[in-house]
Amino acid sequence: MTLNMDERRTRFGLSLLLVAVTGVVSYALGALGWPPALQESMSQLRDRLPVAGSSPSGLQVERLEEVMRAIQGQYVEEVDVEALNVGALRGMVEALGDRYSTFFTPEEYRSFVEGFEPTFSGIGVTVEISQQTGLLTVVSPIKGSPGAKAGLRTGDAIIQVDGRDITGMSLNEAVALIKGPKGTQVRLLVKREGEPEPLEFVITRDTITVPVLDYRMIDQEAGIGYIQLFEFSKKGAASQVKEAIAELRSRGMTRLIFDVRQNPGGLLDEVVEIASFFLPTGDPVVHIVERAKEPRALTAKEAEKWTGPLVVLVDGGSASASEILAGAVKDAGVGTLIGAKTFGKGSVQTFWRLQDGSGIKLTTAKYLTAGGHSIDGQGVEPDIVVGNPNRIIPGEPGDPQLEAAVRHIREMEP
Repeated sequence: MTLNMDERRTRFGLSLLLVAVTGVVSYALGALGWPPALQESMSQLRDRLPVAGSSPSGLQVERLEEVMRAIQGQYVEEVDVEALNVGALRGMVEALGDRYSTFFTPEEYRSFVEGFEPTFSGIGVTVEISQQTGLLTVVSPIKGSPGAKAGLRTGDAIIQVDGRDITGMSLNEAVALIKGPKGTQVRLLVKREGEPEPLEFVITRDTITVPVLDYRMIDQEAGIGYIQLFEFSKKGAASQVKEAIAELRSRGMTRLIFDVRQNPGGLLDEVVEIASFFLPTGDPVVHIVERAKEPRALTAKEAEKWTGPLVVLVDGGSASASEILAGAVKDAGVGTLIGAKTFGKGSVQTFWRLQDGSGIKLTTAKYLTAGGHSIDGQGVEPDIVVGNPNRIIPGEPGDPQLEAAVRHIREMEP
């Protein structure tokens, strides 16, 4: 069982959500005397239910049996029993009405877990099902990826894959159509704001290496260092940030710009450790709210602190763990947020691998910022709002938000 801060997105080529899943939770309904024709199918169903112990409260097993018997005995055509099992399980999770909770078939789950690897084959684009439009929407292309080189942008809505309409498909279904081996092509039809007609992209899949961060001195004379964190998803992200800060200090950094734009989030432990570099020890980083429990604060740890001028860059692609960091910095008053309002993802998901290789993820907690503010659906507002109307890739030449951060931090006393 593993907690993750960002489950609304995936990267093409793999269902890339940002945790390693190792837990196995099994469930048995017990000997209920199913009719022989239903024994195998219903045992498959009950073996996958992710609750330990006896029959869970409210589960109407007899009604499940009755429906299965009616379908197998009366439906006009032969039925696929496995499809019925999957449909029942998927429907149970979908009935929660929570777009972050999902049931995975074994194949979907394998694809999902493969996404934890540092390299994968695909087009290298982070996507989500937009809450506003219901369409598969690009959150951010990975720098240098086939998707970025082809010209896909944040906010692009993908409506067709190889001529097939994907409107209304789940995230997993749509991604399954787009992913594929290195060297193969995929044809995407995309709606883009401001364009009268959909745009077509033919993209050749490739091996994508996902970096954790990039850093450099961007103004040696003014002592301005720059760290761009791409995700919080890898164990050791915090240690890499620590090393980057130390290296930039050795090069003369006295002012720091920390960039979490287009960063979809990742591991809770990593963001707490990274926030600990900037917040006083003991200050709250985030408040976790679980069912029937009092909110609990996760606080900044002992660490080598950065106490010089700090700017954190954010935008609409900054989600979950990125928002925790941004909110903590803002609430503690230890830095300035520059850019655009963040995404607004304020929940935590837990993942289980089930006995047959299928899986489930459920929303198990919500979180509040260090100051106790909910960001779910609202996001974190920057202190200084700066747009990016030409959609320049963060950190690239002409990036207006980075330029604004440089101008601002030059005026701050180290």
